[in-house]
Amino acid sequence: MDGIPSQIAAGDDTWEVAGRRFRSRLIVGTGRYKDLEETGRAIEASGAEIVTVAVRRVNLGDPKAPMLQDFVDPRRYTYLPNTAGCFTAHDAVRTLRLAREAGGWNLVKLEVLGPPPFLYPDMRATFEAAEALLKDGFEVMVYCSDDP
Repeated sequence: MDGIPSQIAAGDDTWEVAGRRFRSRLIVGTGRYKDLEETGRAIEASGAEIVTVAVRRVNLGDPKAPMLQDFVDPRRYTYLPNTAGCFTAHDAVRTLRLAREAGGWNLVKLEVLGPPPFLYPDMRATFEAAEALLKDGFEVMVYCSDDP
């Protein structure tokens, strides 16, 4: 499920997060494309190994609808479920718990947004959510600003 190629050697130019080693430092999103086919082609062309997935906006469980997994192979790419669209710590934690149940992901991207129109991170809510997620065994990458 982590999508990391087994042929990466320790001496290669790599970086590591949550015990996983990567060559590409580019992390790309799966949103904003015309359709899932275009998403898959764009990610392939990017060379990225990690893709963010807005859990609230993508189908991960309905086999009757197009699924991201059919176009972006989770055995090849590391999915980084994120909380895009969450405005409270409670919603963010709930969203990532549901993502873990759906796909088994522990490495996640946390973003808890403040009020529109600016949508800067709400750092107090982000800290609250991060604390809960860490207690639940998640490995958390945080979208944050420089000043809580």
